[in-house]
Formats: sequence, structure tokens, C-alpha cells
Amino acid sequence: MTDLASIGRWLFLLSVFLMVTGDGPSSTVRVERWPTPAPFLAWPWLYLTLMAGSIACLAASGVLTSRKPAHLRFLTWPLAGVLVAFLLSSIFSQVHSLSVVAFLSVLGIVGFCGVAAVLLEDDAFVRAAWPALAIAVLLLAFRVVVWRRDEGLDVVAFQVPNNAWLGKLQLAWVLNLFAPLLLARFLGEDRRSLAVLYATAWAVTAIAIYLLFSRMGAVVFGLTTLGVCALNRAYWRRYLVVMVLGAVLGGGLVIRSADTFRYVVSTIIQTDRNPGVNQRLGVWREALRLFRDHPIVGTGLGTFDDVSFSLEGTTADRIFFRNGWHAHNVYLHLLAETGILGLLAWCYFWYAIVGHLAHGMWRADTRGRLDVAGTLCAVSAFLVLSMTEVLIGARVIASLRMNLTIGLVVVLGLHAASRTAGLEKSRQPASQLDS
Repeated sequence: MTDLASIGRWLFLLSVFLMVTGDGPSSTVRVERWPTPAPFLAWPWLYLTLMAGSIACLAASGVLTSRKPAHLRFLTWPLAGVLVAFLLSSIFSQVHSLSVVAFLSVLGIVGFCGVAAVLLEDDAFVRAAWPALAIAVLLLAFRVVVWRRDEGLDVVAFQVPNNAWLGKLQLAWVLNLFAPLLLARFLGEDRRSLAVLYATAWAVTAIAIYLLFSRMGAVVFGLTTLGVCALNRAYWRRYLVVMVLGAVLGGGLVIRSADTFRYVVSTIIQTDRNPGVNQRLGVWREALRLFRDHPIVGTGLGTFDDVSFSLEGTTADRIFFRNGWHAHNVYLHLLAETGILGLLAWCYFWYAIVGHLAHGMWRADTRGRLDVAGTLCAVSAFLVLSMTEVLIGARVIASLRMNLTIGLVVVLGLHAASRTAGLEKSRQPASQLDS
């Protein structure tokens, strides 16, 4: 059984590595064809197949029932509230077939997070997971940089086809989710080799986010970087070096892409020059129309890319019918699909996480504050990016990867924070602490 458990752990680690790094390239890494030696690594179901195999091995070995992540108990009721609200929305859905698939996908995501939480109770697995994920992010960011360099910095990015994340918004999201965690790991890492790995992964991630010319992505990266540094002023000597080198490198990139940089900045300041703003305003109005028609439980979980097309004068693009059309705002999207009950449950769930981390921030020692700050900034990145996009439609296979990655980031961050900041103890009664 020990061998089976070990196989399960390695398969799980390999599956999340492929998930985060966006699989292998299907044909080429560069715009100018650069053949890949193992195109089978680009099979979109590979990481899910490995994940299913790992869970089967872990279940058979008894690992999944041997440990319970006590530091996540505070999420029991908030998570139950989300699941109940989503279930009610699915029961009263306008398109039951879509809602059933969406709800089952949500249950699968929760199950994945549970498995990850159990595995992270094993210190050996944790020691392997952080470097593996740093390498995964580094490889993904490197592929983005290579593609954008070949494509030309005078061209605004749209897609980067050498990875499964593909779209610039998806790439900006996943890179921003890991960036604050990598920065926190670098600042607190005593082993030089790992510190260099985390710093390199974070730096290349920064370059990739800039080269994607994602407005919200760049803003969020800057804010989370400042957040991690501001909350950990004791490490100023280490992060000051990184900031100076980053400023020099960033200045060089701005000079190399001056025209595109000016265009992107001008569209942030002058929103009327950004065609995406008008599109989003139109979709937001349609989401509110759907909410007014079904205010309590919504149109049904996972149905937005169907029911929005029935609205008179809709701006929905027919290409995305039942294929991922969304409200360009997670909160409005949930309001339309799951009603006020779903949105309140969703907000309470994230409020519980942010409140838990904020509570631990002021109780932690200097080292503990790093992991808490990194996790808090990663969660904040997701919540802010959710204001302009919806990349978590669980029924759509491309968004399933994003959901699983967000779940992994949250579980990983909460685990690191609980170990270094004593978050688990801070929630226990005094009698338990004394025993």
C-alpha cells in the first residue's frame, strides 16, 4: 500500500505540473516553427487522466482517509453555503442539462481541493510541490516570453498558442495567481538554490505579464507585489535588490515597446479609447436583466452562455453559444446564474478566507507574515481580476483548468500560512492549546 500511495502522490504532482504549465506544446514553441519532441504532452485530457489515476491510487492505499486538514475546518460552513446555493440554482434551472454538468464539475473541483489538502499534510510532498510548481510557472512564463518576442513587441497580444492556457487573459490570471506566492517564497527561503529558483520564476512571470499587455493583469501584478513587500518590511534588503533590478529590466522593456506601452496606458486612462469597456458595459446590463427576471436562484448554474442569447437585442457572440460566453464580471455572472442566494454565499466564502488570513497576519511572526501575505495577495488578485472577466465557468473544459488552479493556489497558500503563522492554533479554544 505504501508503494501505491507513493505512486499516487507522484501522479498527482505530475498532473498539477502539467495543469499549471499549460501542458506541452502541440507543435511548436516559437512563432517560427520549433518542433516539439513529445507532442502527446499537449493532449488536453492528459493532466485530468493522471489526476484521476492518482486519486484512484490514493483512495486504494487509504491515504485520503488517514489525515484530515484541520486548518481548513473554518471553511466547512461557508463552503456548504455555496454548494447549497448552487444546488438550489441547479434544481430550478432554466436549462437543467447544463446545470447538472456545471454542479457536478463544482463537486469535482471541491473534491480535487480536498485531495490536495490531504496530500499537503505530508511534509515530503510539500517539499517537492513548491519547487515543482515554481518550475511549472517558470516554463509557462518562458514560453509566453519566447512567443511574444517572436511575434513582435509592437503587436498587442491576443493568443499564445504554445500552451493550453492560450488566451492572454487566461495567462495573465494564472501568472498573477502564483506571482505573490513565488515572491513570498523567495523572500523567506534560506536555501540559495531554491531562492534563486523562486526569484527567477517570479521575474520571468513579471516579464511575461508585461509582454501580454493585459491592462488589469499588469495593474494587479503591481499591486500584489507592493502588497507583499509592504506587509513584510523586515525583508526590505532582499526585496529592494529585486525591485531595483526589476525597475531596470522593466525600463528596458518599456523602451523596446514604447508605442504599444503608450497605447495600453492611454486606454487605461481614457477608457473611451478601449473598445472592451463598451462591450463589458453592454454585457453587464444584460446580466442585470437576467437577474431581475430570476432574482432568487438565478437562471441556473452554468446557463449564462445559453439563456443570454434569448434576450432581445443581445450583444452575445453566437460563436460562444453554450461555449463559454460570460458576463465579464464574476459577481454579475453569479448574480445572473445563481441569484442573490448564490452571490451572497460566494461572497461569504471568500470573506471567510480573507478574514481568516487577516486575523492570522497580526498574530504571525516575521517569517509567518510572508506566507500569509503571499496567500492574501494571491486571493486578492483573483477577486480583483474577477471584476472584468469570468474564467471560472466550470462546465467549459478550458475554464475547468482555471478552477482547479485557483483551488490549488488557495489550498496551497492556506496550508503554508497555517504552518508558519499558527493560523490553526489561533482558532482553537484555550483548553485545546493548553492540553
